[in-house]
Amino acid sequence: MFARAQKTSFAAALFALAAGLTLLAAPAQAQGKPNLVVMGEDADEDAVPRGNRIFQRVIAELSETMNLRGYNVYDETAVAMGFTQANRVRRRDAELIEVARAVQNPPLEVVAVFQIYASASKSAYSDIVRPEVRIPGRLLNVRTGQSLGSFEVAGLQLPPLPQGCDRECLLERVGAEAKAIAGDVAAALAAKLDGVIAPRRGADAGPPPPAAAPVAPLGGAVAAAPGAEACGGLPSAYVVKLNGFSAQEVQAAEEYMAAFRCYEHHRPVRSGGATADYWYETRSDSARLGRNLRLMLEHMSAPGQVQFSGNTFVISRVATR
Repeated sequence: MFARAQKTSFAAALFALAAGLTLLAAPAQAQGKPNLVVMGEDADEDAVPRGNRIFQRVIAELSETMNLRGYNVYDETAVAMGFTQANRVRRRDAELIEVARAVQNPPLEVVAVFQIYASASKSAYSDIVRPEVRIPGRLLNVRTGQSLGSFEVAGLQLPPLPQGCDRECLLERVGAEAKAIAGDVAAALAAKLDGVIAPRRGADAGPPPPAAAPVAPLGGAVAAAPGAEACGGLPSAYVVKLNGFSAQEVQAAEEYMAAFRCYEHHRPVRSGGATADYWYETRSDSARLGRNLRLMLEHMSAPGQVQFSGNTFVISRVATR
């Protein structure tokens, strides 16, 4: 009897928290498109190095195409010049990812990494020389390292170079062809990213509603019915650390977090007597998730603090007499 009353009380509290957030929050909207930076990997000695005229035309075309598709594209030099060497060349992907993660203002969510391979081949039967350009590109989630898609343009038969084409001519001709190819690569990558952040129906459904009243997902309206508004945006992953909570409070917090709007799924990473760490995936941004975690503490009547850095939320219970 006591267990049933306790369960009903928790369900009522969960519904009250969700209802309260519905009154305080604006109507839920699809999350904006992610912040993106385009970076070139040139560690391979055969790849066109950073700073080369061909490289500059390709990165400009990639950035502009993604920008026109609605993504917030930031220049790497502008956002990272405070802590990196602006003219470094022959960088591996590990360095590019580390730089993207180190940028805090603005927080970057997606990095588009590309390579350029350019050469010229002479026909075996004549003096005709044709340029050859190959540009592979890929998308990575900066926070999780998840691959979001890749695409490569290669094998196109490009117009032959004019007779007596010197270095200046070669850079201009190959640069023009590489720019056109980069536009195709960028369009394909943008389409792949559009598919990743497309709204998902039913993504905001919480735990099964009790018989007494429907449970609303935190930070939004009542659980989505068919045709209702869905969650969109880049799937994000966070580490949520609970410190100083009892086993009952950890269980309650886990149920609250599973009811947050745009929740995807979570899994325990570490659990102990007074700590619990979770890998938490959602389509909500960090601002909404932080707000929901603070309101969760308030409705649990558990005094505590919520701290956020990088992709980690630390929720510490403040012990009181």
